[in-house]
Amino acid sequence: MKPVLEKVNLKELETVHAFIYSKPTFESPWHFHPEYELTLILKGSGIRYVGDDISDFKEGDLVMLGSNLPHCWKNDQEHTGESKSLVIQWPEKTIGDLPLFNGIKTLMTKSQRGLRLGAEILNRTSNLMYKVLESSGIQRYLRLIELLDHLAEQAEHNFITGASYSYDLSSSTTNRLDTVQTFVKNRYKGKIRLSDVADELNMSEQAFSRFFSKTMNKPFFLFLNEYRVNIASRMILETDLQMAEIAYKCGYDSLPFFYKQFKKLKGYTPLDFRKMYTHTTKH
Repeated sequence: MKPVLEKVNLKELETVHAFIYSKPTFESPWHFHPEYELTLILKGSGIRYVGDDISDFKEGDLVMLGSNLPHCWKNDQEHTGESKSLVIQWPEKTIGDLPLFNGIKTLMTKSQRGLRLGAEILNRTSNLMYKVLESSGIQRYLRLIELLDHLAEQAEHNFITGASYSYDLSSSTTNRLDTVQTFVKNRYKGKIRLSDVADELNMSEQAFSRFFSKTMNKPFFLFLNEYRVNIASRMILETDLQMAEIAYKCGYDSLPFFYKQFKKLKGYTPLDFRKMYTHTTKH
């Protein structure tokens, strides 16, 4: 699908935009903007798309996104209740060229691949984000510097996109990818053939396969398995359903194939994944 250019609403005297998003669903399309962004999920769950990456998200998910990096959050079909996030956006010019900002500059450069920030810094980071939200004028700017300096001091950052990912921001590309995402969200529980998706875009199977692999740096069926496995992993952790039922609900007719794909993408079998989580929550 093609990302849509989003114009961030910066007030005349503000260089930092901070707000709470609160709606029944995360409804923004696949989009991009020149501003950098920090997003903390406060309520809701589903699939997070950033560049060529597809991952599940839930409350506490915290990411930093670089300038013009395409992204969106989409709820599951089964989602009910509120979707809520705390978002901070700022233009590159907000951070000066003084040597004391070198750490922050390095952090912003890394964020061009998207950064997933760990749970171990969540409390401190969320507190600093709320301070940005609750301030204005020069105080908001100073709070942002404090927040980014805190993030820059962290020893490790987890990249979201692949090292070779590059974006095509043309409208035709973003529209096509948006169509693919919507199609997969609505049809992942059933059998999906390459021709089904290609028909949605009025393309031949060969043309669609080339387009998708070039744009996302992965073949379509790897993307589809990533989507299904991310849905399955959340069902494994949040329900008591048997693995066979989870596999069926996520579009897998073959239980051995489900196990193979799950271990390939998560590094554990579905049963080990559930046991590991159960063991962790008891300590």
